[in-house]
This record gives sequence, structure tokens and C-alpha cells, in this order.
Amino acid sequence: MLSRIGLKYPARLHCEKVISFLSDADRHDAIILARGTQVQNRDNTDTELDFRQESNFLYLTGVQEADYYFLYDIPNTKAYLIAPEENPILAVWKGPGYTDEQLLARYDVDVVVRYPCLLELLRDEIRPSKIHGWNRPEQGLPLRNKALEHELEHYISHRLVQPAAPTSATAAVTTYKPSTIDDRIHHHHGPYGDHNGHRCGHHKHRHYDRDDPHPPHDPKTPARVTILEALVLARINKTPIEIALSRESTRITSDAHRLVMKSARPGMFEYQLEALFRYECARQGAKSQAYLPIVGTAVNAAYLHYTRNDTQIKDGDLVLIDAACEADCYGSDVTRTFPVNGRFSKEQAEIYSLVLEMQTSVINKMEQGVDWREMAALSQRIGVRGLKRLGILKGDDTDLIESGIIRIFYPHGLGHLLGLNVHDDGLGLSIQLPPPASAATSKSEVQVQGFLGTKESPITFHRTNIDELAPPSTRRSRAFKAGSTSLYATPSTKLEPGMLLTVEPGIYFNPAQLERALAMPYAAQYLDEPTLKKYMSVGGVRIEDVVLVLPNGQVENITTAPKILSQVERIVQEGQEEYQRSQRSGEQESGYSVSEKKTTEKVAEKTSPVVADCSSSSSAEEIPHRIKKRVSVFKKILRAIRNMF
Repeated sequence: MLSRIGLKYPARLHCEKVISFLSDADRHDAIILARGTQVQNRDNTDTELDFRQESNFLYLTGVQEADYYFLYDIPNTKAYLIAPEENPILAVWKGPGYTDEQLLARYDVDVVVRYPCLLELLRDEIRPSKIHGWNRPEQGLPLRNKALEHELEHYISHRLVQPAAPTSATAAVTTYKPSTIDDRIHHHHGPYGDHNGHRCGHHKHRHYDRDDPHPPHDPKTPARVTILEALVLARINKTPIEIALSRESTRITSDAHRLVMKSARPGMFEYQLEALFRYECARQGAKSQAYLPIVGTAVNAAYLHYTRNDTQIKDGDLVLIDAACEADCYGSDVTRTFPVNGRFSKEQAEIYSLVLEMQTSVINKMEQGVDWREMAALSQRIGVRGLKRLGILKGDDTDLIESGIIRIFYPHGLGHLLGLNVHDDGLGLSIQLPPPASAATSKSEVQVQGFLGTKESPITFHRTNIDELAPPSTRRSRAFKAGSTSLYATPSTKLEPGMLLTVEPGIYFNPAQLERALAMPYAAQYLDEPTLKKYMSVGGVRIEDVVLVLPNGQVENITTAPKILSQVERIVQEGQEEYQRSQRSGEQESGYSVSEKKTTEKVAEKTSPVVADCSSSSSAEEIPHRIKKRVSVFKKILRAIRNMF
């Protein structure tokens, strides 16, 4: 989308931002070598899959084509785009690739080099002693010369910077595991993270014993920041172009949600709403979805990542649609829940209003410095009190909150960071830069410009004396080295300017989950089963918006899809009224006689089951109208044939 308006992606700014988190030693005589995503085919076929660039590679380059490499010479601040070799045969099938001049005009780089010249560039010109990379950059594209191919792989692999293992002193007092990429442990808490919103499933944590009182590292001996960790830190706070792209993807996403609300009718299938959503995004230039669309009706809405989308929607059902597009790989993440007939039932309205209260209360409290865990706890407290008010839960408020019973109805986190990945890394990292010893009391704070791109809106890191830092958490602690200054990242989960987050509370009536809870005496004591049964037909309600933390510390909800209960009902009703008007006008324009109309209706009654299975819209009212239109067209064709003779 940037290329359409003549703008370049700010790759150089992003490179410098990443490098700022590396130590002096890791910057010296070093380069970054990144491998982009290659063309992927379906298993055992030559059918190409949809291409999507690896997020970290795109962050450093802005390149959205396959088979590219990127090299950044850190000491000389020089960017090289390594393009695939020109292939005249491939051009016959795919069209011509970009020339070197076109690539220089298109991307924020200094030099374009073709891949066969990469070894010569490394060995004879740059000659780095250290190479920072990920995703096995030594495993390159095939070359015509196998010896050259092997030499290039050998050159890169012998200079790759490996993550440092802990010191012997640290290892003696902890069960800390050596920090290699292959043996890091993933902690999975479901696709939405744990209940405090930590995106543990996507972070690669260092493993240690929770019961060990010693932190994994002595704060006075900071660990080395790997290139992947530097990328995570750099991507937490968005630059102006990133924010603009996220705004655009969220705007298009909101428009698509409006279209789905206006177009939904009883009798349609979930996949038809998905198709409408994808259509509107593509119509506005966003061809890619940020994730598989979730379109759940009735009980399907209670399944957090339901993507089958194959159920017919019945009159009176709620529809939950969690879907969003990407703009230049920057995604959105928006969820809306609405009644397909345009009217919430009493139970549906009560649960919807509760979820909306949970979300708006959190957004109203959000600002710079707010602890995200406190926001998650706030949403849980409101959820507990609301379910008790409706009679679904029973017992003392404090007991209900401490019991964790809310997790039966609200089993995921409050939200997550958003960016190049829909579940972006980094939530839980709070940056602090202690001052150097020579300037320990010179200033109360330091401004790091470029993180938001302007002098008027820099990100401010408060200086803190090392001795005054809070003890590292037993959950997750990192002491980093950035330049000559110790950089600490602790899981304080404070909101910072430039963060994009989702706020997505929900209440779900999952039959299997509730059946297990009722069978457990500890949980059953808090549940009122007769009242609970009245609400089972609701299925699930989730409301999700994208929120930006502004430079002034306030937040802005950049999502525009309607979510107030009366607004949601109105937009669905307006869509149905427009449909009914178009139906009536279609009948008037057809000019049928009464006998023709009765005949058509009889045909429709006989053929409607078959038509419903194969038609693009399964609405019962729409089938007779389509048959009438076909008869009308057939009559016009007959008249035209008669006029020819």
C-alpha cells in the first residue's frame, strides 16, 4: 500500500532501532544477514501457496517478494538488498522481476546485489568477523556451482553469532539451561496466552526452576541480547509508518465487519459471511487476512478458535465474527458479535452488555504506565460481579474472584500486542536504562529519538539507579546489554507509547467446559445450574478492539466497527430492510401475471431444497425471486429470437 502512494518503508530506521539493543562487542565488525521467505508449494505438487513474508525480515526491509536476502553492515550503516538471480524462463511464467534500479527506487537500501555475488561481497568486500542471523541464513538458494554454494554456506555458518550460555557462577546456583535456540522451552497457555495476557506460547523463554530463589542472572552481569530478542524489543513500540499501516488495516477491517452485519440473514451459512468479509477487504486492496476468519454462530461462538465456518445460521442466533486483514503485512484483530435477525434476546442482551462493560471499563483506565495485569484483573472482577448479578454465579464476591471460577466463562487473556504478527511478541517487557557511572545524576531521564520518528514524540526511558531496581520476577527476568548501558526487561507489563494492543474480553457458554465444572464440587458450589441453563443458547460473546498508546500517554481506540448494542441492532435491521425493499422492487420490475407467479412459486417449492444446497445464498425468501428472474430472462431471450425472424 505504501508503494501506491510513493512512500518507502522505513527499513533503515528499523535497522538502527534493532542495533541499538546490541552490545558494543556485538556491533563491532558485524553484519546482520537475514533470509526472507522462499516460494512454498503445496505438499508433493508444483502448486504455489499464498506467499507471506517472514515478519522480522519484512521489519528490516519492507520486501514482500520471495527469495530475497538482506545484509546490513553495522559499522558502516550500509544496507544491501540481495535479490534472486534474474531468470528469463521464470519471467515467461510469472512476468519480469524488478531491475536493480527499480529495487533501489522501491526500497530503503543503498546497494542491490544479485544472490550469486553474495559470497564475493562477504569474502572480498565486507569481510565481517560476526554475522547476526536467524532462520538458518546459511541455507541459501541453489546455485549453478555446487562448490560455490558449499563455500557460501561454510563462510556464513562459521561466523554466525551463537547465544551465550550462562556463566559457571550462575549455573552453580540455578537450574538455568544453556541458551541455545534449539533447546529453549515454549510455555503454551493456549492461543490467547495465559490469563494475565502474557503471550507465552510465542515467546522463547529461558527455562529455570520456579522454586529456586535465585534469579537466572546476576543483574550486575547482563546477558547478551540475541538478534531475535533485539527484534522483539524493537518491534514493541511502533514507528509512524507502522501505526499508519495498522490504522489502515483496522479501518478496512471495520468496514468489512459493517458489511457482514448488514448482509447477514437467517438461512445463510457461516462461510458466506466469511466470503463477504474477505471480499470487502480485497476490494479495498487488502488481499491477505491476518489469520483464519472465525465465524461462529450459536454454540460455535463458544469455541475460541473455531474456523470450520460451515454451519447454517438460524433465526435468533448470535453470530461471532473474529476476522481482520493485513495492510503491507501489518494486521488488525477485531471481533464483533451480533444477532442475525437484528434483535438481541433478553439473555443475549444481558451477556453482551456485560462484555461491553468489561471492555469499556478497561479502555477507560488504560494510559501510559498502567500495569496490564491490573487491567486483566479488572475485567475479571467485572465479569464475576456481572455473572453474579444475573444469577449465574452465587457466593461471596471475594470468594468468587479468588476461586478463579471466571475462567470457566472467560478462559483467555485480556489482549495482546499487535503488529506484523497478529499475536506480536513483547507484552511483558518494560524497558529501563540505568545511567552510566560517569553520569549517574546528570539527568532524570533520557530521550531516545527515532522510536516514534519525531523530536516532538520520542519514547522516554526513565533512568533508574541499579541499586533501586526491583528484584527480578521469578516468572521471567532478563538483564540485557545495550551499548555501554545495562538494559533491563522485566515483566512489569507497563503500557508504553507506540504500543498497539487488543482489548478482547469475552463470556462463553461452552457445553463441555460447563459440564466438567458442574461435575466438580469445588466449581459447582459457585454455579446456579437452573439459571445457567437459560443462558446456554447464547453461545459466546466477544468484543475486540485495537487500541494505540499515544505519545502523550493517553490511548486511542482506532477501531470504528459499531459495538454499542443499539447501534449493532440498527445496522443489522437496516441491512434487512434494504434487502426486503430490493425484493419488492424486483417483483414489480418482473411484471408477472398472477398465474405465472403461482406457477413459479410451485416450482420454487419443489426445487428449493436442491437450490438451497448449491446456491450462493440460502435464504428461503431469496430462492423464488431468483427463479422468477431466470424465467424473466428466458422470456426476453425467446422474444428476441422471434424478432429475428
